[in-house]
Amino acid sequence: MDKTFRIDIDRRRFLQAITIFCLTSSSLQAARSPTATDTSLKDPLWGLSDAEQRRLKRLFDLGLLEITPVARAQAGSESKHLGWPVATRLPTGHVILLHRRAAGHTDKPQASTDGHYILRSDTNGSFEQSQPSRLGPLPGMHCIGHVSREDGSTRVVAITSGQLRQVYLSDDLGVHWTLSEQALDGMLQGAVHCGPRMINHPTFGLLTCFGQETSGRRGFLLRSTDAGETWEQRTWLNTANARSVEPAMATWGPGHLVMISREWNAEFATTPNGYYAHTQHVYKYTPGQSFQSVSFTTQRTNIIGNPAAGLSCHDTAEVIFNPVSKRLEMLQSHRWGGGPGRTGQQLAENAENEISSLNLWSINPDDLLAGSADWRFDGTIIERIGYSRSGNRDGLHPGGSVINLIDGTQDIYVYAGWRRTPSSLYLIKRTLNTDKWRAASM
Repeated sequence: MDKTFRIDIDRRRFLQAITIFCLTSSSLQAARSPTATDTSLKDPLWGLSDAEQRRLKRLFDLGLLEITPVARAQAGSESKHLGWPVATRLPTGHVILLHRRAAGHTDKPQASTDGHYILRSDTNGSFEQSQPSRLGPLPGMHCIGHVSREDGSTRVVAITSGQLRQVYLSDDLGVHWTLSEQALDGMLQGAVHCGPRMINHPTFGLLTCFGQETSGRRGFLLRSTDAGETWEQRTWLNTANARSVEPAMATWGPGHLVMISREWNAEFATTPNGYYAHTQHVYKYTPGQSFQSVSFTTQRTNIIGNPAAGLSCHDTAEVIFNPVSKRLEMLQSHRWGGGPGRTGQQLAENAENEISSLNLWSINPDDLLAGSADWRFDGTIIERIGYSRSGNRDGLHPGGSVINLIDGTQDIYVYAGWRRTPSSLYLIKRTLNTDKWRAASM
């Protein structure tokens, strides 16, 4: 099939989805059942204060937010910590969710049931209650995506990035998987965990990124142009004295790229006023550029966390291009504090004053390409009691979300619970109408 024709089909599907969104978004509130999402407010794994429950209930009632459970560890299982969910939504409406099960917040396998697992939803987004399928062993993080093939079929592609970096392929909507054992041989020498997202770039194909090497300044980008069968690596030298890991990635326009990373170099991460910031990496695409010419400009952002926790203050981030707001939007999982004004620079003296949060930030894409690293705070999605630390609460890892144009939402799969177990998976649906969200949540 001609490449231009395929792009035209993609544009047509996108415009159709936007039309459906415009027709249905006004009736979202009426279509939602409050039962499951209201019950989530009392779930002890979340640890929500009374004031936060009231705030969230108001956002639920306005039709701007939902929180529903996705999966809990089965009774009697040795692996009661479910975590790090990432998802892809297929053209059929099925959601394929990849997550980890373990004996706790650990990379060390301790039970035969530990590993990476797949959950599948029906076309309405409801997940099957049957036993999830085990994709492969621990350790490591993971990402998942899909590609539409020239024969009209859809292939789901997953990567796990522990000691063994492995590629898995499914041609039946995530039911059965084939391990491609040698797909990444000879690549990623020195790289750390993959980021949470796979993206379909308009020119380069299926892309995923890995964290910066342990010793040195190389970043890693992988692409596949044959639906995950083979992969090509691009490395570049970080333009700043940063140490960036677990990068979340998004594309927009003709093929620009942005990555938001956890920062492990405290000197680079620390802002002039003493907070601990996320790092951004920006690539401005020019038509005709090759994959092997890709490189990123690195800057410290104003997306800040509590410096008293150092590199642990942030979890893996998420970043998307929002087709409704036309802005790049970032989800910050702040494990040791709240949003601006509640960020903190010291640790709370009393456990009841500890908080962790999920916050929304955004930036105009033109400003980003012009060199800005100044993101706008767009409100707190959820605030919990307790730091996410050893022996305490765990979560949230919002990376690998789904843009759901049918519902007009960003579908954010997270985990919440306790680092030593139990921990469960949840779906947070927040409106893509960021103006309405800001007006109600700020």
